[in-house]
Amino acid sequence: MTDSVVPARLLAVFLLVGTALLGAGSVMHPVLTGAGVGSADLRVIAATPGWRLMHLLMLTGSALVMTGVWVRLGGASEDARAALVGALALVCIGMTLNAFDILLMARSGTRMAALFAAGRTDMAPIFDAVHGFGLMAARFGNGLIALGALVLGIVEWRDAAQPRWLAWLAWIAAAGGLVGVLCFDESSRLVLGAVALLCGWEVATALRVLLRPVALTR
Repeated sequence: MTDSVVPARLLAVFLLVGTALLGAGSVMHPVLTGAGVGSADLRVIAATPGWRLMHLLMLTGSALVMTGVWVRLGGASEDARAALVGALALVCIGMTLNAFDILLMARSGTRMAALFAAGRTDMAPIFDAVHGFGLMAARFGNGLIALGALVLGIVEWRDAAQPRWLAWLAWIAAAGGLVGVLCFDESSRLVLGAVALLCGWEVATALRVLLRPVALTR
């Protein structure tokens, strides 16, 4: 097996597993108001089994995706490489900001919910401030992901070796992400449209690498 196959397939596995972990955590995540009602949100967090574990899994998934997306550089032409690096860097920076909100909820959210349940009602306004900051970071991050997806779509469209539907998957993430960021309050789940919709491109890209015939050498 050629030396380049193993790293590419490993990155593809990272991308696929990371997308699955991030998606599963998002589906299981309860809806928080994020609208200045910290006491209600803290009650939801305190009553949610595995809240911290859920967010740790989402953080793991984010890290795996940010590592795995670079599998797309494999086989890219010199002309496309610069644009791909820029697009993937935007996606990774955006996912880092999105993950910042997740880690705040994994640590601070868990701790403040426990204190609130123990009678520390003063945690509610503190939680509102912390959560609001995290939501705004995630909003900005999703905007960056949407812009990265827009450039990804252009690169996919111009690459004759790639199917055109990969470009459309990236553009759907870009369009949905920009609409979510520009038209909805950060307390809405729709503001996270970019990171959610880009899963289609991520899964397709990972599977194309994993299902590609392995070149053998003597």
